[in-house]
Amino acid sequence: MAGCPAWLLRDPVPGMRARHGSLHASDLVPVDSAGRYVNERIVLRSASGLRAELLLRRPAVTAASPAANPRATTGSEAPSARRRPVFIILGGHTTQERAATLIEDPGDNIVAAMAYPFQGDPRVKGLAVVPLVPRIRKALLDTPPAVMLALDYLRARPDVDTTRIELVGASFGAPFAAMTAALDTRVTRLWLVHGAGQPYALLEHNLRKSIPWKAPRVLVAALADLLAAGPRFAPERWVPLVSPRPVIMINATEDERLPRSAIETLHDSARHPKEIIWLPGQHIRSNRKAIIEGLVKLVLERSALPARAGS
Repeated sequence: MAGCPAWLLRDPVPGMRARHGSLHASDLVPVDSAGRYVNERIVLRSASGLRAELLLRRPAVTAASPAANPRATTGSEAPSARRRPVFIILGGHTTQERAATLIEDPGDNIVAAMAYPFQGDPRVKGLAVVPLVPRIRKALLDTPPAVMLALDYLRARPDVDTTRIELVGASFGAPFAAMTAALDTRVTRLWLVHGAGQPYALLEHNLRKSIPWKAPRVLVAALADLLAAGPRFAPERWVPLVSPRPVIMINATEDERLPRSAIETLHDSARHPKEIIWLPGQHIRSNRKAIIEGLVKLVLERSALPARAGS
């Protein structure tokens, strides 16, 4: 038992590198088209056995552009030779790849929202979580390599500008985005939207409503942090390694989910070029449409500008 915490907190990077492996196959299935944009579901498989799934939203093919082959099994066939910036999104644990559909107008960009590689119901709560802990932990450890596999696929598409690979970690997705950007230099800029450091502090803070008594709350938060390898995933460990690529944080002044101290810890740990932008409002949620629209507008407008070293 004495070695259990050490085993749970062992260095995850070698295992992640092995799970990333190499892109073995990809399947593209058109989902629907809405006006100027087409949504496509893409399933990727690594030689390691890792499976990654994403929902891609791209500008529709024009009459002058070659048509996409819906039966493509590699990343070599794409709808247009024009290269566009791509925004890879790691969103909420329930929204997942559907985050792509929340961005109604991504402009002249490609959006690729990731599904988390968890085999189970992401909405499960309470004691029902206990038997799922091994699968949850596996999914957490598989998320960065799944994003790396998506990078393999996206960079091989002729419609992707490989000098504009923007990784966006929103809320739950922020730690995974920070870790992936630190490990994979193909990410050209990191966005942390409504993210913060100190995983244990975040767990304890968000358990206050369901566990009002401090002693059991602290115990539950500490156990959850250990089982989820929180100290290893803490974004403040990884975000310094993203430099010299830019890091942009966007946070809410009335965020009910993130303590200000945890937000500041993450920002302070980043190296230049870095920037933090404060917006009025609460934490991002899929049913807070005005907040999502404001964030999308800001990211798209800010992404067209050069990096700033301000804090």
